[in-house]
Amino acid sequence: MKCPTDSLSILRCNQILDAAEKLIESQGVVSFKFSQLAHEVGCSTGTLYKFFERKEDVLVCLFLRSATSNHLPIFIHKNPELTAQEKVLLPILFTFETIKRSSSFFTLRSVSVNTMVWKLASDEKVERFKKRINAFWGWFTDALNLAVENGELVATPLEIQELVQGITFYLTGSLTQFESQLIAPEYLSNRRDTCYRHLANLMERYKWKKPLTLALFDSLESRTVKFFDQHYRDHMTCAACSALSNKSTLELSKCTRNSLTFDI
Repeated sequence: MKCPTDSLSILRCNQILDAAEKLIESQGVVSFKFSQLAHEVGCSTGTLYKFFERKEDVLVCLFLRSATSNHLPIFIHKNPELTAQEKVLLPILFTFETIKRSSSFFTLRSVSVNTMVWKLASDEKVERFKKRINAFWGWFTDALNLAVENGELVATPLEIQELVQGITFYLTGSLTQFESQLIAPEYLSNRRDTCYRHLANLMERYKWKKPLTLALFDSLESRTVKFFDQHYRDHMTCAACSALSNKSTLELSKCTRNSLTFDI
């Protein structure tokens, strides 16, 4: 199923996704019905099926529209002085900040990557989804390679691969445990302090010229919050998603190497 290209269709598609986001926040992913969307938006079921074949299409699109990768190139463009190490940290802080601002993002992030969900989405959306997920991994890989080139890090290709894996595993694990709200307080300390401490311990295993410090973490977090205050909803649109999806996976990940923004 093709994503819209003309302005009127894009507007309608965004309206449907806005309605779906509200339904998920009020009813949950399981309870909200795909057929409700036509009623919520005030469109015919024919219009709804013009954009989305089924509920899984909506879930994948909602994740793509709210993914942190929508914001990363814009932040890089506005802050060209960032070190490679800071570029490594950005997706982590952006993910934490997005979850603070969106009650549905973690749910979408967790559900959409389940093979029982994304494999049921239409072919074009699956292709875009895979590209975006791999670009997220590519971002870390590219930033770490840049850190090596710039003399910020001494690491072999295998060590870079292991650190990328460690970061993504750390991010997924920490989010799952804290967001579940199932873990008793005695097993989890302050969320922010805990996340920083484990990230610092992970980074410490590798030969960085400058270690990850709380001061660096605080500084980048402060800039992230300020950026989100100004631009959080700006690029959560179908147009922004399409602009990113039209880039190759290599182009998406290589935005760590230059200050060019995507055309969104």
